[in-house]
Amino acid sequence: MTQGDWLLDGRRRDAAVRRIHRAAGELFLERGIERTTADAIARRAGCSRATFYRLVGSRGALIDALLTSGAAAVVARVEEATEGLAGADRATEAIVTAAAAIRDDPVVAAWLRERAGLGDLLGGPEGVAGLARTLTGVARPDTRDGEWIVRSVLALVAMPGADAAAERELVATYVVPPLGV
Repeated sequence: MTQGDWLLDGRRRDAAVRRIHRAAGELFLERGIERTTADAIARRAGCSRATFYRLVGSRGALIDALLTSGAAAVVARVEEATEGLAGADRATEAIVTAAAAIRDDPVVAAWLRERAGLGDLLGGPEGVAGLARTLTGVARPDTRDGEWIVRSVLALVAMPGADAAAERELVATYVVPPLGV
């Protein structure tokens, strides 16, 4: 029987990757994504730089994996919160839930804080703007609705309301009516 590398075998490998992801998330929150090096993540995770690269590929691949995981969690939370809702109620709930979910994810929140503009984030009808339209139930042909939704969510992330009720009222009164739902 050939013995493999213990870090690459099943559960231990998964545990090591989770440890690296956790260390990266902590450092991203403390220092920001751009100021966190692969060496610092490896040190925090308690592994060598070689092990870091073997398990996650690269710093960029690690960031992509964490952002993808965080975005999927945001979408799942919005889908759960809007199940059975329609019209303005669905749009309002989707927007306030997305803002709260983004604030709760340290990696996604850190990544957004470091971006001066939306740039590739919107991605037109096939990107985040299109996803925002789908999650809120907006079906008008004007795809700029998605941009309005994303910008509104980001505004709530950057400048939260006094509480959840205040945010919901702002969204229901000022953000959703122009969407025509």
